[in-house]
Amino acid sequence: MTEIVDKDNPILRKVATSVSPSEITSPRIQEIIREMKEAMHSQDDGVALAAPQIGEGLRIFVVKGVAIMKKRGAKMDRAKSIEDLTFVNPQIIKSSKKRRMMEEGCLSVRWLYGEVSRSEKISIEAYNEKGEKVSRGASGLLAQIFQHEIDHLDGVLFIDKAENLREIPPEVRPKIVFFGNSSFSQYVLEELEDMGFVPTLLVPSTKEIPTTKELRALEPDIFVVASFGKILSQEILDIPKHGALNVHPSLLPKLRGPSPIQQTITEAGEPGVTIIKMDERVDHGPIIAQARVEMTPWPDHYAIVEEKLGRVGGRLLGTVLPEWLQGKVEERAQIDSEATFTRLIEKEDGLVDMEAMPETNFRKVLAYSTWPGAYMMYKNKRGEEVRVVVKDAEIKDGHFLPTRVIPAGKKEMDWQDFLRGN
Repeated sequence: MTEIVDKDNPILRKVATSVSPSEITSPRIQEIIREMKEAMHSQDDGVALAAPQIGEGLRIFVVKGVAIMKKRGAKMDRAKSIEDLTFVNPQIIKSSKKRRMMEEGCLSVRWLYGEVSRSEKISIEAYNEKGEKVSRGASGLLAQIFQHEIDHLDGVLFIDKAENLREIPPEVRPKIVFFGNSSFSQYVLEELEDMGFVPTLLVPSTKEIPTTKELRALEPDIFVVASFGKILSQEILDIPKHGALNVHPSLLPKLRGPSPIQQTITEAGEPGVTIIKMDERVDHGPIIAQARVEMTPWPDHYAIVEEKLGRVGGRLLGTVLPEWLQGKVEERAQIDSEATFTRLIEKEDGLVDMEAMPETNFRKVLAYSTWPGAYMMYKNKRGEEVRVVVKDAEIKDGHFLPTRVIPAGKKEMDWQDFLRGN
């Protein structure tokens, strides 16, 4: 087995040498790429690896297929079947001015984690392992990986740039079973894995829950549930040594139930996330941690709010998890008398009533922009009633005004263009 070198190895501080394009398909380079992938896959929490990390001072890095699929927003149960990618002589050709702090670790700097400022989007040019010139854009996790690995090729370690460095040793890295089947779940999972907590098992479907016997056989330390869509029985919740924690996208006990994000938007609520220890009742267990989430602008479209809450929730869980496992976190019971409840959203909820308050309609467009979609019935010049999906809107001079729409059977267009033709 090819070993991964640690941070004290001098090769990690040298600028790696470019590979001649004609040599990429040679047996030597192909063997190095194979060894890199083997070393990367030997570590459950590894998502990428640079050649210097196996002692080869060459400008090559590889990325696990699971990380590539996360960038595309793929279903979690498909991610592990995607092929790894190889980048030889990579160069960043474009990067966004917008940056954010991202949690990072490194297979050569075991078990340190910290926050690094990275561009949210970048584009690179490189050769693939067949010697073909390729270019690729990336955002989110994949953009972070590209920047981290190119730093390696330039002799830079993430600890040179990181803030809030902390150690999470192997003994506090629990055996996790993760239940989640939504985009919110995926964001929580990505942040959790970035902080070094890689689940032993992912349960991405309510139709494919392992039996209690199968779950007990794993001897899990903890279950993590994020927007799973099915109530787990107390028998299942009692299996893990340290219980089951739920990441919920509201400030409990407010907005228990299936649609907290939509209702936070429609009712001008305060966005936030809560970590609770689960019991057999919906969103009822004691609070472990809670965080308010500042958003500008507010309110915003559902998908944007969902991602921000999911990522904050994942980081909050990753922060509190080590202390929870050591029994150092105090539980705080929810005050049931303060609880409010949400309901399942139906298609009819998206109907925009032009007689309603402008703010009500505006928030409805934002809250239902992913599903079921806000829509209105518009009577055109011929007296025909046309169903129009409202993709975006604004309040102007005290009036609700659609800005982007999709008329039935047509493509998305500007509202003014729609009016001219109708």
